Amino acid sequence: MNKLIVSLAAVVLSVSVANAKTKSSNTYVAKAAPAERSYASENSFLAGGNNENEFETMMTNGLFSSEKVCKDCDSGTTLDIGASYLHYLRDGFQVGGEGRLRLLSKEVSGTGGSETLLDLAAVGAYNFQSDLKNAIFVKAGVGLYSVLKDSRDGYENKLGLFVGAGKRFALWSNVSYTPELRLVKKGDIDMGVEIALLNFSVIW
Repeated sequence: MNKLIVSLAAVVLSVSVANAKTKSSNTYVAKAAPAERSYASENSFLAGGNNENEFETMMTNGLFSSEKVCKDCDSGTTLDIGASYLHYLRDGFQVGGEGRLRLLSKEVSGTGGSETLLDLAAVGAYNFQSDLKNAIFVKAGVGLYSVLKDSRDGYENKLGLFVGAGKRFALWSNVSYTPELRLVKKGDIDMGVEIALLNFSVIW
C-alpha cells in the first residue's frame, strides 16, 4: 500500500513539473518598444517643417542699364546684382552670407575708368514666427564694401556693417516676397538707409 501511495505521488509530481515547464515555455514576455526618437525639440520652431535653406534675390539694386548721364555724354552701362543665402540653425536663428556684384562702365563709375566691384558680408538673422515663409525678421551683417576713394581715382574695400528688419509674405509654396529696411554704414561714410522693395526668397 505504501508503495502504491509513493508511486501515485511520484506520478502527480511528474505531471505538475511537466505542466510548469510547458507554461514557462509558452509565457510571452512583452518587450518594451524602442523609444521613438522625437524631433520636436529639434524642429520645434519650424512646427515640424524641414525648411533649412533660404536663397534671396536682392533686387532693389539688381539692374542693368545703358544710358547717358548728360546730353553730350557717351552712353554708360551698369550691371548690379545681389543675392544672399541663409541656413536655418534652430530656435529661429539663421546664418549665412550675401554678395553684390557691380560692373560699371567708365561713363558712370566716377573714376574715369570701368570698374568691377564686389561687396561681401557675413549675415545673421532671427525670425519671430515659426512659419519662415511669413515671418517677421531682423538681420545684421558685417563685411567688406567697395567705397569710392576721396581722390576719385578708384575704389577701395572698407569694413562695413548693417542692421535691418523685414517681413516675408508667402506667394507660392516655397516663394515669398521679402521687403526689407536697412541702416548701412560703409567705411567712414555716413550711415545710409536702404529700402529693398523687390526682394524675393526661395525657401526649401
